[in-house]
Amino acid sequence: MQFIESLQMLLDIKVIIFILIGILLGFVIGALPGLTDPMALGLAIPFTFGMEPLQAILFLLGIHFAAVYSGSMTAILINTPGTPAGAAAALDGYPLTQKGQSKKALQMAAISALCGGTISIISLIVFAPIIANVAIKFGPSEYFALGIFGMSVIAGVAGKSLSKALFTASLGVFFSFIGTDPMMGVRRFTFDSYYLSDGIDLIAALIGLFAISEIINQFYNSAQAEKTFTNSKLAVIGLKWKEIKQSIKTIFKGGIIGTVVGALPGSGAVISSFLSYNEAVRSSKKPEKYGKGELDGVAASESGAVGTEASAFIPLLTLGIPGDVGSAIILSAMILHGIEVGPQLFSGSGEIVKALFGGMIIIEIGVFLAAWFGSTLVSKIVKIPSHYLFSVVSVLIVAGAFALENNMFNVWVTFAFGLLGYILLKFNYPLPPLLLGLILGPIIEKNFLLATSSSGGDWFAIITRPITAFILILAMISMFLSIRIQQRVSKRL
Repeated sequence: MQFIESLQMLLDIKVIIFILIGILLGFVIGALPGLTDPMALGLAIPFTFGMEPLQAILFLLGIHFAAVYSGSMTAILINTPGTPAGAAAALDGYPLTQKGQSKKALQMAAISALCGGTISIISLIVFAPIIANVAIKFGPSEYFALGIFGMSVIAGVAGKSLSKALFTASLGVFFSFIGTDPMMGVRRFTFDSYYLSDGIDLIAALIGLFAISEIINQFYNSAQAEKTFTNSKLAVIGLKWKEIKQSIKTIFKGGIIGTVVGALPGSGAVISSFLSYNEAVRSSKKPEKYGKGELDGVAASESGAVGTEASAFIPLLTLGIPGDVGSAIILSAMILHGIEVGPQLFSGSGEIVKALFGGMIIIEIGVFLAAWFGSTLVSKIVKIPSHYLFSVVSVLIVAGAFALENNMFNVWVTFAFGLLGYILLKFNYPLPPLLLGLILGPIIEKNFLLATSSSGGDWFAIITRPITAFILILAMISMFLSIRIQQRVSKRL
């Protein structure tokens, strides 16, 4: 009876319309540099005031799921990630576009997102209570270890030189220290600037590193820029079943990694996308192909990123703890619409829970269909002359950077990181490790300080906690294997 009631709620025409509108908005927001998923969700909440609870939550989920995916579209086409999680997709997606295989890359991203998202939703439905029980045991020391584990993938995205990757990662960690000390409240490296008191905005740094640096590179290599997409005829050739079949194992592993990472509050799609990518490189017989246009690399990063979507709702629905910023905003919308999260949700509002699960599946299918069949149209972007394309992108970047906090400071931060990214690329320093350092630096520092203060400075008590010790051992194994892979890659290059 409850199932029929949930189905009737889900198949309401208004619910379907709001899901479709949410998906459309999510695609646009996620693809535009500087316009973030949390920003879109925050702006969309007031529009849900007149909606029914299920309509409102699925509308927001449509925005959230589509935005996480679409960040990889611009990363693949013009090396400009729309969201931080899209940065990993650019590693192999953009080289594929340069080879004239943009449609293949977009379709691989679409099918990987569908599979990763489906694995995440199934895990949410079946394993929510089990995974939530593990997630609730995570304290500062476990999150510190998780941050270290995230840094262990640096060797997997190092390219030719591990030392250069370590340098850029250290640079990223240093930049993450700019701002206010998380424990003492003391300003560090701010030069008495009010704008730096909260640190460097991650989105501003991201679009600068990947978008502005690419625009500068195209400007100074204008003759080569016109020849960038020489195989434009190949752009219309879609993905073959053989190519999908070769990546099924990678997609499945990425979905599992994304599901586990997403269930841990405060982790998110960025960490899981790079962890999944690193695992694909580690398990490959030809790791030297990654970073040069490997479909498996796109499959790994996208399945890992999207795999966090539904699993981030495991601690939210069962414990009332949001898994990431997006789910935190959706939690506030649930409270606003009178939906009580926690253990009582499953007993008191079972029909809404089942309708939400079904709605997530519909959203994933909707995102996939739009991405798969829209890939032909979207892939034609690369045929636009570069001086027109990057002029429009430049305007969007400036507008997006300004919109982050409605001031020009983030615009200058974007340009500064763009110039830094261009200089690093000129001297063959990889950019992804810098982004990882920026993201993981605060996680490592804050949780390390909390762990040491709560244990009275006893390091041994921190690292001997069972889950912490297990994650640190995994980090050491991952680091060792990644270094071995990097050495194999550098010998073959």
